[in-house]
Amino acid sequence: MEVEEVTYSPGERINHSDHGPGVVLEAPRDGYLRAFFSGGERRVPVASIQRELSRTERILGSVEGTADRAKKVWLSYEAHALPAMESASALTSARIDLLPHQVVLTHRIATASPRRYLIADEVGLGKTIETALVLRELASRGELDRALMVVPAGLVNNWHEELNDVFNLDFEVFGSAGDITDRKTNAFAKHDRLIASIDTLKRPARIKRLLDAPRWDLVVFDEAHHLTAHRTGGKVRKTENYKLGEALKGHTRDLLLLSATPHQGNHFQFWMLVQLLNPTLFNNPEDMLENRHRLNTVMFRRTKADACKPDGDALFARRWVHTESFLMGEEERGFYEKLREYLEDGFDLAKRQGNQGRALGFLMAIFQKIAASSFAAVRRTLKRRMLMLTLQEALLRDRELDIEGRERLYDEARELIHAEWGLERDPISRSEVDRVMADLKYRLAKKLDEEALEMASDPYGSEFASSHVEDIASAAVELHLPEERLRIADLLACFPSQRETKVQKLLDGLGVLWRQNSDEKVVIFATYLGTVDLLAREIEEVYPGQGVVVLRGGDHGAKVAAERRFKQKNGPRVLVCTAAGREGINLQFARILFNFDLPWNPMDMEQRIGRIHRYGQTHTAQVYNLVLSDTIEGRIFLLLDDKLQEIARTLGKVDAEGNVAEDLRSQILGQLSERLNYDRLYQEALGDPELKRTAVELEAALSNAREAREVVFDLFQDLDGFSLDDYKPFSDVTSGLGRLVDFLSTAFAGRNLSIVMVDEQTLDLVGADGTRLNRFTLDRETATTRDDFDLLGLDHPVVQEELGRWRSVPPEDLGVSIDGAEFGQGVLSVWMVETSNSTGERKTTLQTIAVNLDGQRIPAAERQVEAVLRAKTSPPIMSVEQRFELFQRHMEPTLQRELKHKGSASGDGSYSAELIGYVEFC
Repeated sequence: MEVEEVTYSPGERINHSDHGPGVVLEAPRDGYLRAFFSGGERRVPVASIQRELSRTERILGSVEGTADRAKKVWLSYEAHALPAMESASALTSARIDLLPHQVVLTHRIATASPRRYLIADEVGLGKTIETALVLRELASRGELDRALMVVPAGLVNNWHEELNDVFNLDFEVFGSAGDITDRKTNAFAKHDRLIASIDTLKRPARIKRLLDAPRWDLVVFDEAHHLTAHRTGGKVRKTENYKLGEALKGHTRDLLLLSATPHQGNHFQFWMLVQLLNPTLFNNPEDMLENRHRLNTVMFRRTKADACKPDGDALFARRWVHTESFLMGEEERGFYEKLREYLEDGFDLAKRQGNQGRALGFLMAIFQKIAASSFAAVRRTLKRRMLMLTLQEALLRDRELDIEGRERLYDEARELIHAEWGLERDPISRSEVDRVMADLKYRLAKKLDEEALEMASDPYGSEFASSHVEDIASAAVELHLPEERLRIADLLACFPSQRETKVQKLLDGLGVLWRQNSDEKVVIFATYLGTVDLLAREIEEVYPGQGVVVLRGGDHGAKVAAERRFKQKNGPRVLVCTAAGREGINLQFARILFNFDLPWNPMDMEQRIGRIHRYGQTHTAQVYNLVLSDTIEGRIFLLLDDKLQEIARTLGKVDAEGNVAEDLRSQILGQLSERLNYDRLYQEALGDPELKRTAVELEAALSNAREAREVVFDLFQDLDGFSLDDYKPFSDVTSGLGRLVDFLSTAFAGRNLSIVMVDEQTLDLVGADGTRLNRFTLDRETATTRDDFDLLGLDHPVVQEELGRWRSVPPEDLGVSIDGAEFGQGVLSVWMVETSNSTGERKTTLQTIAVNLDGQRIPAAERQVEAVLRAKTSPPIMSVEQRFELFQRHMEPTLQRELKHKGSASGDGSYSAELIGYVEFC
């Protein structure tokens, strides 16, 4: 008797005992067939293979009517359904206040395809939070494995803390020693979630390694306006930053660019930025201007005027900025003029030396900025510099074998250390003097390079610079002026004996405030440690008991500790911050801020103000700028402020109190920062005491900035704004949280874990021995104010683990049969459907199809899927063959008709459907 040969068709999936899964390439012949396996093409005996069952075949082939099976099917359904709920974007466990515009943006990006967008929300609207929410949403949907965050170097730690501590996203830092690096292996291949600075990644060798690694699911560029390309004549010059963006745009599925100021007033540069997202959207910048409405397909921009709280109230309290200007005292003016001559001579020497003088120029810039902060700070730096110059000269005498000269200079150095460190003349103190001197000599041997000086000349460039700039300035003695030791001694001899005018004004202001409210919390910004120490000392002396905490920078933990001490109700009343405090801390519980010194770039001052004037501030934020109006820095600041007032009055952007409207100020200053080199402006002003050239340059730059703002306003006017109506579908999370609690309670039952409701808003996860493993709250406000509660949400690690577990139920366990008394005999199928429309919007939904044995739909069963899945079970009565016939004849065609009716399966879109649950009514 002949055995009928099993037939296989090309394209069918098969399994081989040795080669594993494969695909049939050619129908069988003479007992063999050709198939493709992971190891390549093979010719194998038909008898050695078996057909690979589809997911649907595996589900329909194993249907049971048991309580355990019903539980598995329901839990699997919920694990797929919960992340696909409309309100899923608002169900985050992060301890933050979710704002309507953030929830809507997250949902729109998460459901879009392709996900390539420029998020250009104004400063303060939470682009970091929006990005984290998108990451969290994609992760909870199972659509995010590999993600790369490319951010400015100074923001790496902020991003790391936000993504990991707030959102539990488990990112690592790629960078210097102690972090993830690629010295031995390709870290981009080994690590799936990385944060890296743009400067670290843009080197050609790094770009090659990035492209050698697997593609990313999502790449995010923060401060994306730094991805620039310029056009001169017919030539286009791309910066290294832009080349990195170009390389990564083709090596990632999704791409997000973040920038509050994406358009710097140059249409070509902005068009090139848009090219990274969609190179076919506009043919050229002119096409972009004519069809600006198309920007809606790649860009979101929400303004502070758009954004609001869930109840529709304004998001931000008002802010009031007052500049208090006053003149130096007579002694101060004498010291200031001598110091100005010293700086001028230094800059002149640096210019004469050409390229070799660059480092000296950086050094003089540091001194100029320290002097603008406080006379005490520059005095301390000069004294320590004189000490280092003395030690350097002693070492030179030693090399020349001038022992007497060396010892005399060492004695001078010891006297300076005694005075500077406040040490006594006893043996222990003398020993300490020798220890300090040995340490300083060691530092002298370690010569600073030019790069360190350049970095230190901008304390706002990094937290390291803001913490070490004064030490660097005092130690860079390889660069010096002729007879500099004598010049510094001469300078120090005329240092004012009275308390600094600016310090006195601050102390007077604090007195006024505390007479009105002795509990008032006050934030003071001063860039340099010398100034910060002076202020802390003076405030403690004049107002003992009020308490002062200093935020110096350094590691993130130190910043958080200072912030927490200041926040305590009975804690210190004053927080004094260096430049390190302008980012990454939230101080909206205080409403008073003093700018004791003024950063040269006014946008840095806006960042300072943003520490107290942010979401959550319930009072008018009061900002006081202290300005010495007869210094160069003070005069330039006042000149710039007058010009801004003039522009604001012309445009009708001045409020009743005379304040320039915040949006205009940030827009103008943002554009101005791209057009003006503040360091050069302030340095050249030293030789232009009347500020004639400076005023002309500032006028021209402001004029250009204003024109650029108008250009940007025109281009962006057709962008969709935010409406609270967009938020309504996501606003009610109560039912979603109820479903989540029900899911967890059922998931843990029988696994030595249980959910215990403490009250309506509190629940505990308890182990078999009664030990509390987690305490959850359903109330966001409780979670943001109490550290001992976890907020329950879809992205909490406990929830994520359970969602993953039940989404991975084997297909053989997803078919159940129930007593169909209510619906008669028939079948309910549950499908996970991913649809994409013609505009690229992608949506994941659950679709239920129920039919009776004649193929007629049962709408009641489709509407009551929860009730069906939790109905009483009953033994199955259909055979596997009957199930397949019903499926092929009725179920699948009905699904296709339903999706076509919804527009998913028409010519305007595409869809894919996966069976995730099957219920048989008996």
